[in-house]
Amino acid sequence: MKRVRYTPLLILACLAWVIPSWVGAQAEPTVVASYFRDLRNLDPAIGPGSPDQQLITNIFSGLVRYQTGSTDVEPDAAERWEISDDGRVYTFFLRDGIEFHRGYGQLTASDVKFSIERILDPETSSRWRTSMSVVESVEVVDDLTVQITLKEPSAPFLTAVLAFIPGYIVSQRAVEELGEDFSFNPIGSGPYMFVSYTPRQEVVLEANPDHFRGPPEVQRVIWKIVPDATVQALAMQRDEVNYMIIRDVEVWQTLKNSPGVAMTETPTTGYWYYVFNTRREPLDDVRVRRAIAHAVDKQLFVDAVLEGQGVPTDSVISPGMFGHNPDVVTYEYDPDRARQLLAEAGYPDGFAINIVYNARGGFSDLLANVMQQWLAEVGVEAELVAVEAGAWTARRQAGDYDITISGITRADPDQILSEQFHSNSFPPNGINQSFYAEVDDLVEAQRTAVDREERARVLAEIQARIAEDVPELPMFQPIYVIAYRDYISGQIPNTSNWLVQFETLHFDLDRCGLCSP
Repeated sequence: MKRVRYTPLLILACLAWVIPSWVGAQAEPTVVASYFRDLRNLDPAIGPGSPDQQLITNIFSGLVRYQTGSTDVEPDAAERWEISDDGRVYTFFLRDGIEFHRGYGQLTASDVKFSIERILDPETSSRWRTSMSVVESVEVVDDLTVQITLKEPSAPFLTAVLAFIPGYIVSQRAVEELGEDFSFNPIGSGPYMFVSYTPRQEVVLEANPDHFRGPPEVQRVIWKIVPDATVQALAMQRDEVNYMIIRDVEVWQTLKNSPGVAMTETPTTGYWYYVFNTRREPLDDVRVRRAIAHAVDKQLFVDAVLEGQGVPTDSVISPGMFGHNPDVVTYEYDPDRARQLLAEAGYPDGFAINIVYNARGGFSDLLANVMQQWLAEVGVEAELVAVEAGAWTARRQAGDYDITISGITRADPDQILSEQFHSNSFPPNGINQSFYAEVDDLVEAQRTAVDREERARVLAEIQARIAEDVPELPMFQPIYVIAYRDYISGQIPNTSNWLVQFETLHFDLDRCGLCSP
């Protein structure tokens, strides 16, 4: 499998371009992070994925948030809440004195109402509209009290909606004053304030001195956009970057043995997968989708390609997440059975399809290339179409692909099921990229099942049905890896998301070269 690698001279040239903007950092705890992809939107109603969401998490607060290292929730902007006996009415009591960044005033119940209704407004085109659609109304009781009424009881409302990105609170005044410019001038009330964004180069955040939990120790975050993982790794080894998300197997193996580099390696509650566009022939035939599933060797991929940076999985609710069903139908690697199913479906000589994917490197490239090889073995010709992030998003929203590739990590099964397997999430309103709508009633039933045993039963049924119909093919649970210089401590495990929370980090300043004047 081909990998693009920079020559030594080109790597040095890239480092020369990356390094100057942070050399001479002040004598204070400073995170210099790197990531391969540029930002697309820092508005929490829009932010499409990494790295936008990692930064959004640090800029904004929600009514509640995940506890450190857990998927349980705890108070955030709300100091407490009450839930009605019928499970439909949530009353939140806000902390007094929470201030938005840059002088945008106090966070009030009106901002909470505005934030939720903005996501529900079709004109916002929020990717989180489906997640928030359980909300019937939002009422401002007084400046510090807001009441949210649901259409029906929702077991995952706190965990899957309010503690996650759709639950972040924006400043109504800032959104109305800034308009479209809010996307890259975000105003939140979180531990970090947005300072600047230079396209294709860097984002800068600084500590919020007025944060209601107190100012964080890390005073400045410089988030560099560095397209090549090898360049990032060299900068990490030279202590010119001190924090990075690793999505490249070779870089992971290299940095494991690098002096001065520490890591967190966490099996997540998410998975990577192939999506089959069930609106397109021949993928509208379940026999074809099952044939492709039999053509795939998950264990070989994890062992030989990922070198252990993942665990094979067969269900859309991964081990470790509530409701996981280990007994779904599986498709053993069996090319002969794949060819037999293709013949039964009327394709004894195969067919031609495309695989459209985000040309960002890492898992997407690896999965695209091995699928092309696997399909060739059973007579199917697959054209690889690698596109940049913006073009990939546009093609996803238009349904313009046969197969695409993605990964998802969430804290609650409803987040995965509602976003990926409910018809309300058909693009462009969501990320149900397979256009599969056969479990709508079950997805809604698990959402309203407040009894855990009943919800687990419905979740098991959903997983079994999806595994039989194969609208997408789960491949592996990734091991999320974050590398950082060993003078940094406090990094939390990435169990349910890429949890980048700079407020948890602590520095040994005597050993931090990037923190010296």
